Amino acid sequence: MPPETDCLRLQELHAADQKDREKVLTSQKEVEALRARDLDRRREALELMSRGEVNTSDDLYRAAVILHHGAEPGDFLIAHRLAVMAAVNGHRPSRWLSVASLDRFLMSVNLPQAYGTQFEYDGEQARYQLRLPVDDASLLHFEKRFFDVPPVLERLAQLNRRLQG
Repeated sequence: MPPETDCLRLQELHAADQKDREKVLTSQKEVEALRARDLDRRREALELMSRGEVNTSDDLYRAAVILHHGAEPGDFLIAHRLAVMAAVNGHRPSRWLSVASLDRFLMSVNLPQAYGTQFEYDGEQARYQLRLPVDDASLLHFEKRFFDVPPVLERLAQLNRRLQG
């Protein structure tokens, strides 16, 4: 049996997904076009999964990122599962994605996010802000650090610096 290797098509889909997120979208037309491309990528990632072509931790992470940019609670739940599997397998970036996808799932079913990983762009103020509500009262004091979740103010500063660049 050959060693597991990364799925090249999934690498391409992930690269396209990330390229689409390099700039802030300002028009509804741009947002709709992004949603259509995201849907196509999700469909193809799910097809790759069904054919058994998603095998490595990098594959799990890349597929999770694509599903994380979904539209339905089920997309976010799949992203969470994939990210958790990759994180358990030692893939460090998947730690953050595992809790970010959980936060996104929680918010999609009208529950508060737990880790404070979800932000939104405020067009009127031309800056990012934390999506509310957040209920982190039950988190362990080290939990955010364990999952590589930066402090909210640090993450806001990163996002808003991106707007200026």
